[in-house]
Order: sequence, then structure tokens, then C-alpha cells
Amino acid sequence: MKSAFITGAATGIGEGLVLKLQAEGWRVYAGFRSAAPEATRWHGLPNIVPLRCDVQSLGDIKSAVDCITTEEGQLDLLINNAGYPGNSGVIEAADIDDYRKTFEINFWGPLNVAQAFMPLLRKAKGRVVNTTSASVYLTIPMGSSYPVSKVALKALSNHMRMEMAPFGVDVTSLEPGGVETPMTALGEDVGAMQWATIPESLRGQYQQFFLDGATAIGDNFKLYSAKHFADQVYKKIILPKRTKPSYLIGPGAAALPWLHRLLPTQQVMNIWGRMFSKK
Repeated sequence: MKSAFITGAATGIGEGLVLKLQAEGWRVYAGFRSAAPEATRWHGLPNIVPLRCDVQSLGDIKSAVDCITTEEGQLDLLINNAGYPGNSGVIEAADIDDYRKTFEINFWGPLNVAQAFMPLLRKAKGRVVNTTSASVYLTIPMGSSYPVSKVALKALSNHMRMEMAPFGVDVTSLEPGGVETPMTALGEDVGAMQWATIPESLRGQYQQFFLDGATAIGDNFKLYSAKHFADQVYKKIILPKRTKPSYLIGPGAAALPWLHRLLPTQQVMNIWGRMFSKK
């Protein structure tokens, strides 16, 4: 039986992937941080092993490695899925501590987890899937810490892919477009939180020009269900013998990189500027 470890497995994309892999006959080690596993849809299903794993905690990561080493001796699949949306507002008034937290979870977390599991992945000639975001192709006002951290993770994935290829370990980036998750369900609440981070003396200056990105995205993009998304990930990324460097999965998301291929960077930014600016 093949084995997988998924971080951020209690909700959203992670929960959907746990259910899909379990249904396909995998033993899944489901990493969770704070949400009780009893509240998940996979709780109590066979061949699912809950593991407390805050990706900010080296101790939690080591405990997960020790458990899987004892039970499996190797690891076929690692999905770095845990993420944090950030609440950085505009760059001029960004909360640097929140920026650091975003990178701690979205960049340093996957790096630490991947490092720790590499010996087990090497034994299995396994696969690493780093969950980045379709936002790596978007430039929108406010909330920059999230896409910036995901761009960094995508670059890390490319380096990891090159370095691990000689050992038979395949590495790819998963770039979700719109997916129904607790994060996307926040919608306008995220926008309100972003505006709240900006001092009142600056807020009015920015509000005369910009919509908040989170609300505008919710108004302009459709969402996949977590189940449909997991089905697509399994078909396109997990089943094939070899992967591409990255996969953009989501309704209409495939058009995003083509904009960058066909148009100059400034022209692409002008498109996003019109979409996320007040008319």
C-alpha cells in the first residue's frame, strides 16, 4: 500500500486530498495543526492516520517523520498543503510580523517538512507536491504577503525538482485556482480585515483608488468544489509516472500564464489594475 503525508489536512484542499487518496487505496497520514480531527470528514475512515503537525514546529515535523519511519520505512508522496492567507494590507503600512508569519507557514514550513522527509522520499523514489497558488500570476492591491510567499515557494520547488531528480524524487508545484475552502469562504471578511490593517490616516487615500483584492476576486472567479479539485489533482499529478514542473488547476485558471506569454508585463498589470480598481 502506498503512503502519503499531507499537511493542512483538516479542511479545504487538504481534506479533499485525504479523502481522495484514501478512496484510491492509499494509507494517508493527515497532518493537522489546531482543528480537531474528530471534526473532519475523514475521521474514523480506515488507513487514515491523524498526525498533529504545525509546520512552524520542528518538533512536530520530527514526530511526524519518526511515526512514518516506524510505520512505513519510506514515503511515496508528500503534499505540502498547509497555508496561511496573511493579513498584510498595503505595503506602505504592512504588518511586518504578519508578513513573517505568512512566510513562516507558506515558505519555511514546506522547506522544513521537505528536508525532514527527503530520506524517506528517496527510499521510495517518491513525489513532492508543493501547493502554491494561481496568485503567482496575479498582481492585485493589498494582501501581498500571500502571493509573494507563494512565488518564493514555486521557485523553491523548481530548485528542489532539479536537485532531487537524480535520486528519482519527483517535485512539482500545484497552483490552485478558485477552490471552495474555509479561506475562500471568508470573502468580503478578508477584505474588511485587510482595510482594517491600514491606519485611518492612509486608508482613505487608498480607498479612493482600489477595491480590496479578496472581494474583487470573489466577484470575478468561479470555484471548484474541494472534491472535484482533488479528483483533478489525482488524475493530473499523482497518477502519472512523471510530472511537469507545475500544474494550474481551477476554473478558467489555465488562461493566466498565457496572458504573461502573449502580453508585455505592464499590459498584464494594466488588466489587473482595471479589474481591481474603482471605476
